[in-house]
Amino acid sequence: MKNQKEWLRHRFPELVALFAAGGLFLTGGELLLMGHTEGVQLLAPLTAIVGGAAAGLGLVAPRFRLATALVLGLMAGVGFLGLFEHLEKRLNEGLAPGTYLLVDAEEEGAGGNERGEGKGVPPPLAPLSLTGLTLLGALALYVRDE
Repeated sequence: MKNQKEWLRHRFPELVALFAAGGLFLTGGELLLMGHTEGVQLLAPLTAIVGGAAAGLGLVAPRFRLATALVLGLMAGVGFLGLFEHLEKRLNEGLAPGTYLLVDAEEEGAGGNERGEGKGVPPPLAPLSLTGLTLLGALALYVRDE
């Protein structure tokens, strides 16, 4: 047990960067599968996939570790841009930021919403997953000893 703990302690930055890379690739894939590709929306899956690749590069090529950490740190801003876009879309739909709508898959507008509002209304805080994953990856790569 002590050997496992010591191994984890020694490899913790790599494990965090590996999970950040995996999370970014999965997020990018999910966004592409959801059709998040129109206009400025394409920035999110591209950022996720490039961020995953940057974290992976930082793991396998130690000489690029600082550069990839900086790239990931800069990419964190895309999540804040997405947050702004999602909140703006919700406000344009006439929804308060805390509004929760139920939409039945069989009937548009179920859940007391007769006009079908809420269909396509983006979750307001979802873009911050990109910010969190990119910052975790950046910090993990930055603190790793050569």
